[in-house]
Amino acid sequence: MAENKDEVRERPQFNEYLRDTRLQNGITIETVCRETKLSRHVVESIEAGDRRALPEDVLLKSFLRSMAEACGADGETAVSLYLEAYPPAPEGVRFCSSGDRKRNLGILFALLCLVTFVVLGVSFFFDAP
Repeated sequence: MAENKDEVRERPQFNEYLRDTRLQNGITIETVCRETKLSRHVVESIEAGDRRALPEDVLLKSFLRSMAEACGADGETAVSLYLEAYPPAPEGVRFCSSGDRKRNLGILFALLCLVTFVVLGVSFFFDAP
């Protein structure tokens, strides 16, 4: 059963919802930054939907609510639109964060140094007259 495109209206993305509401209410990005204490970079990244430049979900949801309030939009609507676009990972699934990678590289470097010192120590011990 085909539906008429005029009858079905897609819900906007979270970033479009916030940007469009801000523009409709004549609110500048500077005003949003001042009221929310968010940097211009964060506000512009939210409006652009650039997830790479945004913080983790817990903090981002708070940012979305604050920004929505400053724009005259509903914070819960902004968060629900975000969660529709980017559902949370299933329970038990863990993604490696950049902090984990840095820690793992540090451990790897420490092990490499330890092995190097052990090899040098053993070679020095056996090469002694």
